[in-house]
Amino acid sequence: MRQLQEVFPNLWALDVSAPGMQARAAIVLGEKQAVVWDTLTRPGDMAALESLLRDRPFHVVYSHGDWDHIWGTAGFSRPPLNIIAHADCLRRFDDDIPQTLLRKQLAELGRWDDVALAPPDVSFTSRLSLDLGGLTLELHHLPGHSPDCIVGWIPEWGVLLGGDAIETPLPVFNRFDLLSDWLAALEAWRDVDGLRLAIPSHGSARGLESLESTIAYLRAILGRGKFDLPPNLDEFYESTHQANLNIVAAGRESHD
Repeated sequence: MRQLQEVFPNLWALDVSAPGMQARAAIVLGEKQAVVWDTLTRPGDMAALESLLRDRPFHVVYSHGDWDHIWGTAGFSRPPLNIIAHADCLRRFDDDIPQTLLRKQLAELGRWDDVALAPPDVSFTSRLSLDLGGLTLELHHLPGHSPDCIVGWIPEWGVLLGGDAIETPLPVFNRFDLLSDWLAALEAWRDVDGLRLAIPSHGSARGLESLESTIAYLRAILGRGKFDLPPNLDEFYESTHQANLNIVAAGRESHD
């Protein structure tokens, strides 16, 4: 299932369902150029965005290198100006990204044959700014969910594209050593003047709900606050929460 909706003038979100999960891409339309934020799970996901792009030149930005954010790039009928990501995401195309695709192709014969990996041709380490014409998209490194994660800030609109740095009902951990800096970075974003809307790649895109929820969960998991798990968590997020707890426990043990 695919759902395309305008969440802000000239900002559209495309939600798709995949087995056991939902993921979200976004398209930002400037006066001269556009940005497609993530390309989701397969090339067919991008067909819904073609009518919005029309003949406008566009960039593709990967929020990070996980498979549900980057496998649809081959679906465009014309190439993007650039494919942009953090330098750590570019490095992942040398090892775990093609390995993940191969594992899925072997496990589900025929299902992923249309996926053609498209590595970034522009990478950065800290910050990169794109002038889209009357509109700026600032890309900021924000490691947390994974070391290559970034967020996108549109100052003219007060919109934060969160990728997997923010998520409801709860975020997914991979490394204990990133958690404190992840939390500090999100708290700094929450305090930015003019912030109006935070849009994650998974979960609520209402107001600042996903940002506030992720901050509260990180604070609680680090013993700095309280977080009430939502009732009736689905199987994925139940197992994710337990895995998060295990990562924190192992991390604390190794630092003792």
